[in-house]
Amino acid sequence: MVFKKNYRMALAAASILTGGLTLFSLLGPWVPLADSLAHFRFHLTVLITLASVLLALSRAWQRAGLAAAVAVAGVAGMAPAFPVWDAAGVDGKAPSITMVQLNLSFRNSAQGAVADFIRAENADIVTLQEVTAKTAKVMELLAADYPSQIRCDAWRVGGPAIMSRLPMAPGAAKGCIKGQGMAWMRVMAGGHPVSVASLHLHWPYPFAQADQIDRLESHLKQLPRPVLLAGDFNAAPWSHAVDRIAQATDTDVAAGLRFSFDIKFNSWAPPIAVPIDHILVPEGLASLDVRLGPGPGSDHLSVVARISLPVDKASDRAQGPSAPRDARIN
Repeated sequence: MVFKKNYRMALAAASILTGGLTLFSLLGPWVPLADSLAHFRFHLTVLITLASVLLALSRAWQRAGLAAAVAVAGVAGMAPAFPVWDAAGVDGKAPSITMVQLNLSFRNSAQGAVADFIRAENADIVTLQEVTAKTAKVMELLAADYPSQIRCDAWRVGGPAIMSRLPMAPGAAKGCIKGQGMAWMRVMAGGHPVSVASLHLHWPYPFAQADQIDRLESHLKQLPRPVLLAGDFNAAPWSHAVDRIAQATDTDVAAGLRFSFDIKFNSWAPPIAVPIDHILVPEGLASLDVRLGPGPGSDHLSVVARISLPVDKASDRAQGPSAPRDARIN
């Protein structure tokens, strides 16, 4: 009897804790700390769901019901990661491109393996982060394959970069948002001009992610549409941070739950995998297939996407505002 009582008390306490944290993680738009906790919403939702089942088996029906309700809220709060039929209605004969997103890691010493991986994926566009004087060798190795390149100045652990084998759009526009971890390039994809951006955000609260997005927001809104953006967001796909970037670029995060990075708290505890590397796709383009790929020499996995393009029609050519004046490179 004592064991049973203690078990029920421990289970109730665990459900209150995990349930409270799950609900708190939904407050990201108003509480910066909650957006940090959103990294673990999937894990918390799994725990509160398990607690609900165990409470039901213990015939603690009221508590089980409350835990189940919180689990439903947690699942609803992960909606951006749910598979959606992005490709519904897409012409099967429509052109497509392959995009590779990878945070290289400034410590990467396997540049040759990275170059081999990118070639094997037959990528049309590659977005990179943490590109330093050392890791930029990847770009040198792939210069013949990807003649259109831009690398922005490093900040702290390296800068963002883009490589493309697609032709540059008229005007050959490309640029850097200096000191803010973003590079962009205007290319022709399927007969349409598309702005491609590579982004590296800071860690969220208590670090400077929100301030960085504040500084980037006006630049993102000025990028010529449509925008195809990828990077290491250091934020979950359902986070307020990713939502702000999506709204500023008129894009949606490519659906799917991809645990691309392991958070290591100490040497004895197992790492916790989190989904923080994303590709954001604009209306008119559809993500036909998005998956995790290897990340040779990096602490991140890559994200590989096949993206369907609209059928080329002269009347449908993408239009957008002028490129940010302070970001243009001639």
